[in-house]
Amino acid sequence: MLSASRFNPQLLRYFHAVVEHGSLSAASRHLNCVPSNVSARLRQLEEQLGSVLLERNGPQFKLTAAGERLLPHARQLDSLCAAAWQSVHLDTLQGRLRLGSMETTAAMRLPDVLARFHRHAPRVGVELETGTSSALIERVLGHELDAALVAGPLEHPRLIASEVWREELRLVLPPGAAVPGPGEEVSLIVFPEGCHYRARLYNWVQESGWKVRGQQSYASVEAILGCVAAGLGMGVLPASLLAGHPRGRQVASHPLPAHLAVSPTVLIRRRLAEPHPALDAWVEVLLEGGNAAPVQ
Repeated sequence: MLSASRFNPQLLRYFHAVVEHGSLSAASRHLNCVPSNVSARLRQLEEQLGSVLLERNGPQFKLTAAGERLLPHARQLDSLCAAAWQSVHLDTLQGRLRLGSMETTAAMRLPDVLARFHRHAPRVGVELETGTSSALIERVLGHELDAALVAGPLEHPRLIASEVWREELRLVLPPGAAVPGPGEEVSLIVFPEGCHYRARLYNWVQESGWKVRGQQSYASVEAILGCVAAGLGMGVLPASLLAGHPRGRQVASHPLPAHLAVSPTVLIRRRLAEPHPALDAWVEVLLEGGNAAPVQ
């Protein structure tokens, strides 16, 4: 076994590709080489480390205990190489970046992030789609979006989900209106089916014993705030949006119960996605403003 100083870290790329893509043939397509080259590099890596990393079962592989320990370091090296490249070539990034976001996040959190990213990478064409959390999750899984900002917490075997912001949700009421008492009838102004905030409101309706008299569903923050301000019903929105939106002063708001009030916003990406330098650069810009939590 070689010493660590003579270890070839380039071999980790081949190990990482096989694990992430599931087979020699898929890894070879990703690395733009022949499968026999990938197999030879894996044998070389195992010889240098003096450990079996992958147990072969036909075309499939299973990580050994040593392979499990090595994998996080292989992923970290891949990320470090991408970050090093981006630090030099931010101004030459090109291509298309397809992002998704909840309507509330797009309205108040993203304009500054997108403006800063455009200054860093003006040649990247950014496409932003808004929707409910459930719809955005399906579009990321379906390879229709590269990443999305959705309501959490979220665990999914095919997704990496990392908290970016933490929102405080508030009940939004018409001006001068009080929180309804138990058994009272209420009218709801909500986002479409699949919205996490809508689900939180329905949970509170059930817990409070309110009777839903009617419901209106809108995909627009402007429409929801306008309808609530006009006295048509009540809804749920983040406190950060109410504080920064011009219409936020036209409605009353009330805290939700503690177990319903806190809603993390998470960034989701496909776990086995192809490398995407523009997305990695956008995540860096997303975090550099100081308002976001580190993305793991």
